[in-house]
Amino acid sequence: MMHIHTYADEISIKEIIWAKEIDNATKEEVKKDKPKFTRAFAKCCVRISTKVPIPVEKVTECASLGRFTLRDEGKTIAIGRITRFIPYNKDKATAIAAAKVDAAVASGESKAAASSDKVAPIVFNLESGETEP
Repeated sequence: MMHIHTYADEISIKEIIWAKEIDNATKEEVKKDKPKFTRAFAKCCVRISTKVPIPVEKVTECASLGRFTLRDEGKTIAIGRITRFIPYNKDKATAIAAAKVDAAVASGESKAAASSDKVAPIVFNLESGETEP
């Protein structure tokens, strides 16, 4: 569960890019590339995927919108900062949704049945202050 400003939703960690851990034997910091898992108190760079687009900023641009918390079963397991993100492309998402409906219609489903299980997301434009369908 990812908590970021007032939003909370399930996420998936797609990849651990690198991790810096302290070696117990030598007490030195060791950097591992693409580890399968990390230990407690490790510093990591990970790729996270969300189900829906979330309005975020890099921590260097706006500190409050650039920080998040990962929790599991009521316990905080990680805190993080957003260093990079992929901007949401509304045109691309609309094209993908249209292609799914067309594929469903081609397979014999009605257009209403193909689109009834999906609710169109409402996009809030931060620059104009209005919602977009």
